[in-house]
Amino acid sequence: MANSMETTKSMTKYNYPIEQREKIKIIRRDEIPSLTHVLIDNIEQNLGILKDFRKHSDLLDFLPNEGRVSLAWVHLKPLEKLACHVHPIKTMIIMCHGHGRIQGEIDAEFSDGDVVIIPNGSLHGFVGAGNQGFWALSVQLEGRGLYENPNEAQVEFADGRLHKKEYNPGFTKLLQRNKQFSEDHKQNPMFALVTSGRLADKRLRNRFFDCVQVWSNFFQKILFARSAFTEEREFALLFNKHLDEEYGHNNNLAAERGDALKVVWDPILEATSNWFAWKMLTLDSTEKTVLVHLVLEVGSSVFSKVANLNISSFEQTKYFAVHDEADDEHQVMGLELLTNLEQRSYDRLIQIQQEGWDMLNVMCARIAELVESY
Repeated sequence: MANSMETTKSMTKYNYPIEQREKIKIIRRDEIPSLTHVLIDNIEQNLGILKDFRKHSDLLDFLPNEGRVSLAWVHLKPLEKLACHVHPIKTMIIMCHGHGRIQGEIDAEFSDGDVVIIPNGSLHGFVGAGNQGFWALSVQLEGRGLYENPNEAQVEFADGRLHKKEYNPGFTKLLQRNKQFSEDHKQNPMFALVTSGRLADKRLRNRFFDCVQVWSNFFQKILFARSAFTEEREFALLFNKHLDEEYGHNNNLAAERGDALKVVWDPILEATSNWFAWKMLTLDSTEKTVLVHLVLEVGSSVFSKVANLNISSFEQTKYFAVHDEADDEHQVMGLELLTNLEQRSYDRLIQIQQEGWDMLNVMCARIAELVESY
């Protein structure tokens, strides 16, 4: 009895009168409003699911305004991506369930129980992994949450950086033209092929991947040649980093295919693919940057998103998913080195840009033709 009385006293030591006490509540995750997209620099960015604690009235009342902490649930489905970005305040990501990958300044996997510490100004993005993606808590300890006010989100995405500043008119024209080229590229017959459902036919699908293998092998040659024949330090560091991140993708595709892989010889496919590799031996570093990052990486990014959605349902391949994850970041690599050139340099870059998109479109159309006529 004595122990019971002591326990009762202990329990009542911090009790307030019942009329002054708030009731204990359980806030279900589904009860917190979701934010799935945010508009940054007029570009819509996917967030997966973000649930800011302060968007629920009870949690808003509970969290302090002084020594203010911001919390949000974040969720990405398998292969869903939050593009690389930076923000001015440090953030802590506490993994609660599932698997994911961080990309940007580091590339690493994380899972239940892991804590990711992101300093302010660090470039990073996330991809959901495994069978379920992940749920995590995003924590900021310096005031307003990153997306607490979606109209004034405290983030800058990599693909928006080049549109945010006032640049040399020649560089701005280069970007504007590239945006139009990338939109026109979606009309290429290869897009119609992968969205038509015809690649559900295994024979045609194998033919398609055999043709893609030819281009993938050449792309490795392009990156090797560019690194080998570049001496300017800034460009050489950039090109080597890109090569490191792309190295072996063609071998991975061949390994996935196994015995199904067949050698394709076609003079048009060979010539258009080899044109890009040859240009790495003859162009200067700025022109190489335009061809690889503004033409090939942008073209790959546009196509990989479509191919990943339309082919993954009947083909077990990671090839397009890997490129869908990486190409958004690769297409802006090095473009800051093109921002303050002389006008005559931009005239030359605009010419090689036109030639590059022309050759890419011929190559892609030829792949579609080789598959359709097989």
